[in-house]
Amino acid sequence: MSGNSALWGAGSAVAWGIGDFSARFSSERTGVAVTTFWMMFSGLCFTLLYMALDGIPIHWTLDRLWFLVIAGIGITSATGIFYAALTRGPVSIASPIVASYPAIALPISIVTGARPGLWEWVAMIITLIGVWIATQNKKITNDEDKYTKKYIGQTSLLALSAATIFAFAISSLDIAIESYGPTTSLLGVRVIGIICFIGWFFYQRQLPTAKFSSWWLLALVGLLDTIGHLFLYIGLDSEHGEYAIVASAAYTIITVILARFFLNESISKTQLIGILLVVGGIASLTVLPS
Repeated sequence: MSGNSALWGAGSAVAWGIGDFSARFSSERTGVAVTTFWMMFSGLCFTLLYMALDGIPIHWTLDRLWFLVIAGIGITSATGIFYAALTRGPVSIASPIVASYPAIALPISIVTGARPGLWEWVAMIITLIGVWIATQNKKITNDEDKYTKKYIGQTSLLALSAATIFAFAISSLDIAIESYGPTTSLLGVRVIGIICFIGWFFYQRQLPTAKFSSWWLLALVGLLDTIGHLFLYIGLDSEHGEYAIVASAAYTIITVILARFFLNESISKTQLIGILLVVGGIASLTVLPS
């Protein structure tokens, strides 16, 4: 599969934005580790179903295996840490910091061979600036007393750790996809993630149990996260895969919009300007000549 990498990245942002918004509630119900584990497991099931229905074979090879393993461990760790940061809050701090991962991943992609032109750089920078602006809101929550400087600092540290790990994991994955393709890479990441969490639960002497009423939400998070990863992987496998990395960072815009409609959080004029910059930046990447 191929196509415009920025569009695939934008699709990833939509899926991730809705999925991460949903993960906030599932993590509160079942805990971060349980949510991440069942997200991985349901994601594995959805991936296998998709491959079976579309007749996509598993491309297995030992070539670049370690890059896939590193990507799987990294993505699993980053996701769990990100969910922890979201659950702690404030979301308006955690989400934009993690969304800044392209600022770390882009230099890595340059080192590994990506060569964007001047206008592509301008469009990507506009997109990242828009992401940062759109997540600025002086009113964090109605419960501001809870969020002391120390508390916010701890959340920021978690989010920054997730962003850094995710950036290196995606860069490693970009190399692995050359050998495995998008779908087999996604399958591998899920399997590796499940193995990691089985080891974690065994170490903790804990079972990843969840109430029946939470299963639909866990399945939804798994489906949306899987769609987000699949779209990103297809974008990485397309020409100028770095565009997909940048466009996927717009997921935090989706979270802001959902919070406005479902949690009645305000969107300031400044945030609206940021959203428009993101839309303009991604639109520019989709029409720029390769």
